[in-house]
Amino acid sequence: MDKNIFEKVRANINELVDKNVKWSIYVTHEEIENFMNGSFPSRFFFPPKEWLPVNLDGVKILCLAGAGGQQAPLLAAAGAKVTVFDLSEKMLEQDKIVAQRENLEIIIEQGNMCDLSRFSDNYFDIIINAPSLFYIPDTKPVFKECYRVLKNNGIFIMNAPNPVNYILEYDSENGVYVACNKLPYKSFEHENQGDWIEYGHTLETYIGGQIQCGFAIIGFYENRKNEDEFETEFMTRAIKHNFH
Repeated sequence: MDKNIFEKVRANINELVDKNVKWSIYVTHEEIENFMNGSFPSRFFFPPKEWLPVNLDGVKILCLAGAGGQQAPLLAAAGAKVTVFDLSEKMLEQDKIVAQRENLEIIIEQGNMCDLSRFSDNYFDIIINAPSLFYIPDTKPVFKECYRVLKNNGIFIMNAPNPVNYILEYDSENGVYVACNKLPYKSFEHENQGDWIEYGHTLETYIGGQIQCGFAIIGFYENRKNEDEFETEFMTRAIKHNFH
């Protein structure tokens, strides 16, 4: 993969942090307390309650491309041994702020999610991948690495946009959505995207790619953004079965 792509993605994400986008706004002390009392967050991505162990004490969790001071602090506060891994140093800074404020132990690592070589085989119990795979041209290296670093029977939770989001564009003049684009989608092939880097992958890439790497899909959840009927995203819950 072209390293320049990831340098541009890193710059794009850092710029969004500077603009204070909602998924870079770190959790409050009150939100952590609410989570400890059983209330799962709704203002940002988080897996369904039933997808996580009731007792997180000592569970090794990798928040993959999951910086921003949101998921990692909540999980660490609940007793999990959390590593947060992200390409953007400004997103990781948000986790550092919360960790220091709340006196939480979080391992913070900067890097490319296509390369998890710093982590040992069969190390993590759970990997939680926040929406991010649309920033890379090929998801297979990520799935292969996640499979490798997970323990047998470990869980991989992935969130991604519904591919229809990339196929359709809103025609404001007529108030309808129009199918304009083909998949796979590449933002830099469209003039109105400027220098923004984003990829629209197919369901075969997201779901079939996990299966090809050895995962078994055991959970599926679809969520609608706002009230827009086409702005949907989905989550999969997969398990690593080592049959080799």
